[in-house]
Amino acid sequence: MARSAPVPTSPVALDRVTQLAGRVLDVPVVCVSLVDADRRLLTSSYGLSSPTALLVSWSFMKQVVASGRPLVVADGQRHPLVARNPAVRDGTVRAYVGMPLVASNGRAVGTLSVMDRKPRRWSAPQLDLLRKLSARIVGEMELGGRCARFLVGGLRPSRIWRRLPRIPLAGQGPLTPRA
Repeated sequence: MARSAPVPTSPVALDRVTQLAGRVLDVPVVCVSLVDADRRLLTSSYGLSSPTALLVSWSFMKQVVASGRPLVVADGQRHPLVARNPAVRDGTVRAYVGMPLVASNGRAVGTLSVMDRKPRRWSAPQLDLLRKLSARIVGEMELGGRCARFLVGGLRPSRIWRRLPRIPLAGQGPLTPRA
């Protein structure tokens, strides 16, 4: 992944998000994917094996990441952007929502994708849930990246310790910040 992209968080945490989305929205396929200029990475999948989910979602995901906006498809066979997609033509995907994973620098770095094999109208509350889950995924990935940088020395513990208040030993008086 590009340096400015979030790093993948715990697979267990992402799997919980994809399973939650699948169950709450009653969709058979959910996946979380990251992309940069050279690579694509499926970080979590629900309903399809990872290689299959990546193949099926790739053309949809490219459009979401390129635009930085959600792609909402109620019926892929009638949607001009995806009607000729092989996954739509063979019935693997009929309805799709791709929410961009937008990093704190404003760049779309991947997608949270949900897919159904039958046409469906996506409600405003469903789309709102997917926006919130996307933000949660990015937040966890960015937090994971900051923790990783701290652990390998990117953040200096001495800077953090200098900002913490001194804790006086018994009988040494009130808390005072270090100079």
